Amino acid sequence: MRAGDSHGDVVYWVIIALSNYIKVTGDIAILEDILPFYQEKDNNVADKKPIGEHVDRLIRMIIKSFIPNTAFVPFGGGDWNDSLQPVSKELAQRMISSWTVEMNYQAFSQYQRVYEQTGNTEKALELNNICERIKSDFNRYLIKDGIVAGYGLVEKDGNISVLLHPNDTKTGIHYSILPMDRGIISEIFTKEQALHHQEIIEQHLKGPDGARLMDRPLKYKGGIQTIFQRAESSTFFGREIGLMYVHEHIRYAESLAIMGKADAFVKALRQANPVAYRDIVTCGDIRQSNCYYSSSDVAFNNRYEADEHYDEIKTGSHILRGGWRVYSSGPGIYIGIIVSRLLGIRTEFGNTIIDPVIPNSLNGLLTSINYLGYHLTIRYETKVNNFGPKAISINGKSVKFTYENNKYRCGGAMIQTEQLISMFNSKENILNIEL
Repeated sequence: MRAGDSHGDVVYWVIIALSNYIKVTGDIAILEDILPFYQEKDNNVADKKPIGEHVDRLIRMIIKSFIPNTAFVPFGGGDWNDSLQPVSKELAQRMISSWTVEMNYQAFSQYQRVYEQTGNTEKALELNNICERIKSDFNRYLIKDGIVAGYGLVEKDGNISVLLHPNDTKTGIHYSILPMDRGIISEIFTKEQALHHQEIIEQHLKGPDGARLMDRPLKYKGGIQTIFQRAESSTFFGREIGLMYVHEHIRYAESLAIMGKADAFVKALRQANPVAYRDIVTCGDIRQSNCYYSSSDVAFNNRYEADEHYDEIKTGSHILRGGWRVYSSGPGIYIGIIVSRLLGIRTEFGNTIIDPVIPNSLNGLLTSINYLGYHLTIRYETKVNNFGPKAISINGKSVKFTYENNKYRCGGAMIQTEQLISMFNSKENILNIEL
């Protein structure tokens, strides 16, 4: 099955997913597996090449698509905010999504590591140079007055103006959370930029139910589309239109973990969890506790009423109802963040990373997991900090470790996986982590 079109971010998820697979498994040989290229007619005789060649061609295609005189991919078919697809193909080629640029940077940065693992230093250096160009143009054109814009727009004279930014005179929207979260996750931000944008989120993009896509919805003018499609034409005020989109909220939670903000991180996780929801969101409606909700919606009578009273949502004076349930990739992303960021267990290039982010309220937390076929009971103690292990022991024996790189805080403990496994018992193991 193959859709006739797709959003503009699809090509980056492919590279990121493959890079993550190789990072976790070490299975570089997968790049030699032979797969056919898709062709619309007579697909049975399609050209067949190794997966590595597929990716090389994809990278070349992405670079070839850069807007002239920049290292920016055009907005094209949209980004993670489905409601902000441009109204015309011409506009889609002139617009630049800061979030998509960050995704491009992340995908190329991660695949650079794959090239290094395969010994292809020439292609690794080439991708590194392109990433530096992307970062340079990103800071030059898409960050104005220290704030990342939601979008850039190539004007007729070749200059790039900004949308969804305090300098934006076209939409009335000043802040967009997508590039703020992804700026941290992709590591394109400096530490100072990351801290500054998290302050902006706290001041302008938060409600009682969590992080919101923008500081306010786009103005509704009877459904007339001027720049964006559904955000300007939809009569329904919910999901992305209503701005509390849980998929992006849990990416906000992930960015908090990367920065080491343990209390805010766990609160954000709870705001996305329907269990005991009203304990954490007091103005929330009753939620079905075994379902993931894709949004938190206010039942305004119409878009005009939503425009007029939107700011009241932040005060907690409106009931917040759950949106679509049992939907899409959100639950998988959520569980992944629990394992890799809260419990802090990751596998990367033959190493086990132990990088929990635990608030003091969870001091003494016990959890049991199966790791590489071994049963582990893990105990977390917050003695000095809420991240950056100070001591680790397995079955009472101290474990030596180094720290992984984290440009925003002290990183996690890095232990060779073979060394770790050599300390395990066959049946039961106690892993003690002191922070």
